Amino acid sequence: MKLFNTLTRRLEEFKPLSPPAVTMYVCGPTVYDVPHIGHARSAYVFDILRRYLEFSKHQVTFVRNVTDVDDKIIERARQELGAGGRGQGAGDIAGKCREVAARYLASYHETLARFGIGAPTREPKATEHVTPDMTDLISTLLIQGVAYEAKDGVYFAVRKCEGYGTLSNRTVDELQSGARVEPGEGKQDPLDFALWKASKPGEPSWNSPWGAGRPGWHIECSAMSTKYLGDTFDIHGGGVDLVFPHHENEIAQAQAAGKPFARYWVHNGLLTVKGEKMSKSLGNYLTVEQVLKDYPHPDYLKIFFLKTHYRSPIDYAPAKMDEAKKNWEEFERFFQHFYQQRLDAASGKAPGDSAKAEAEFRSAMDDDLNTPKAIAVLFDLVNRGHQLLESGGEPQRTAARGVHDVLVACGTTLGLFLRGTSQEDPGVVARVTGLLEKRDAARKAKDFTQADAIRDQLKQDGILLTDTAGGTLWRRAR
Repeated sequence: MKLFNTLTRRLEEFKPLSPPAVTMYVCGPTVYDVPHIGHARSAYVFDILRRYLEFSKHQVTFVRNVTDVDDKIIERARQELGAGGRGQGAGDIAGKCREVAARYLASYHETLARFGIGAPTREPKATEHVTPDMTDLISTLLIQGVAYEAKDGVYFAVRKCEGYGTLSNRTVDELQSGARVEPGEGKQDPLDFALWKASKPGEPSWNSPWGAGRPGWHIECSAMSTKYLGDTFDIHGGGVDLVFPHHENEIAQAQAAGKPFARYWVHNGLLTVKGEKMSKSLGNYLTVEQVLKDYPHPDYLKIFFLKTHYRSPIDYAPAKMDEAKKNWEEFERFFQHFYQQRLDAASGKAPGDSAKAEAEFRSAMDDDLNTPKAIAVLFDLVNRGHQLLESGGEPQRTAARGVHDVLVACGTTLGLFLRGTSQEDPGVVARVTGLLEKRDAARKAKDFTQADAIRDQLKQDGILLTDTAGGTLWRRAR
């Protein structure tokens, strides 16, 4: 298996530190609002990576953090307190911050559950690791001479960090352009960043050797990833927008403290709407809930994501979602027809073209999770499945069982079909089956008037029939 490593900017063979174990850390949500479809894409990408590693017999320890103290959370808390007409004392805001974070973390969990995205092995919260984990790491950086105290907190001295800018492929001088010291900041260089922020009126705070305050954003991931995965771990993931400054600063902090840190850096591309970054002011900000109202089955959105490589940007458009919906309906139609013929699944070794398709699927996924090629393999395979079911004959039926087994195995590796492969109500199945038996009897008796009447009756009920050599197949009209 090969992965594109952002750190080296090349495809590399993936060699875990301690196979078959794999350790992976992914930056999770900052919980101040409901998740949008960009959040869904990132979470889905790394769920696929974990699923495929497990499909390939690895044992994955997956850590995804929660940022539950942050400027955006504090601002949301202030807005809600103001709207409610309450005061903004320290106790009020700290309590409201906890409430805001809990509410939106629950929303994030609910969204991921609807998508069938698995829970991480661990999900550490920033507020639960301020002391001693983050404060100890900051103390180490001060002792190493790469951090310094200022009137408003503790800062990391970027120019004392050899190799800073390697991940984002920029020199310190290039990064200097546009950097500045904001009014009231005590940092010595515009590139320096906060490890600890001194307490401000009304903000949540913790006690520390440098006075009351709260951690900077970057320190939390360096502290929590190494706490749960060790000083060196296999994969660090997140959106490409985190490469700089967040991930660049994580590396600087960890390595300055003597921790080798992550070996492979994996980043997913951004999601845009109408060619622009999502923004509420532009009216193109799409929450997951909004998308699911128009496209209620989560597999529609998943197929839309799968058809673009995870490292590439992707632009959301209803036309693309309509196409993904049609793709999914072809899978659904195959599974419905497969079960209508009462074929046994899980037939063991996949015969012929099904085994070839599974090998092609693995080859695509081994090539830096090439999901466009992998899903194309499944599209070709389901078309072959339709042909087999409509052909009739025992060899074709055996081959159809192989198609079913490979579709389920590879599809679930991509997080598809998790709601099941046949969604039809058993009562509807029984009724349609009974009418089809009557229709078959009428056709054998050459009573075509009765046979056509049954077809018309089912059509009025939204059921379409297809007569094939393998028998009469039915599906719901769309």
